[in-house]
Amino acid sequence: MKGRFLAAFFVPFCVLGVIGQCLWLTACNGSKEQVPYEAAQREWREGDLVLRCGYGLESRAVTQRSSSTYSHIGILHFDSLTDEWQVVHAVPAEDEPEYVKAEPVRIFFSPERACKGAWLRIRCSDEQARAATAYALRKAAEQVLFDNDYSLEDSTRLYCTELVWRAYGTQGIDVSGGARQDVPTFLSKDGEGIFPNHIEKSESTLFIKPF
Repeated sequence: MKGRFLAAFFVPFCVLGVIGQCLWLTACNGSKEQVPYEAAQREWREGDLVLRCGYGLESRAVTQRSSSTYSHIGILHFDSLTDEWQVVHAVPAEDEPEYVKAEPVRIFFSPERACKGAWLRIRCSDEQARAATAYALRKAAEQVLFDNDYSLEDSTRLYCTELVWRAYGTQGIDVSGGARQDVPTFLSKDGEGIFPNHIEKSESTLFIKPF
């Protein structure tokens, strides 16, 4: 999530002297290595989800706020033209405009963007998983912008967990399990959001496997 979230959430902790919280931010700041996702690829299916945690302070803000291991999530799609897996996700600026996009999984899990990752499967049929992926791909084709307000009331812009939630929602599956968490009012218009850990812990999740 964006830097304004970071400033409002973490700076008060540091000023108050909660040193442990600030030191925790550097937990992933050692040598950057590739997240070992390759072995799992042969078991992936269209519509599976992948999660990551990055090195930046913004990723730490999300994981700390939600008590989650991961700060970002996307939907897997196998691109037959390039013969490789892609991740469809809604992402803040990464040296380019903020929008829903599909990019190779090797970039999603590149050492510069991820220090840990996981693979998650939703409890549903292959057909439902493919339909959810198709929804996400349409949003990428439309270049739907990233939702910096983190509002579930506005479907014209999407953030990462909202994209996954809406994609599976087209199949009657609530991947969040109905869970919501307060987001500061300066960040969200409706005050509540879905975080990656809500999907991790939902009854709709068949399994989650860290890499």
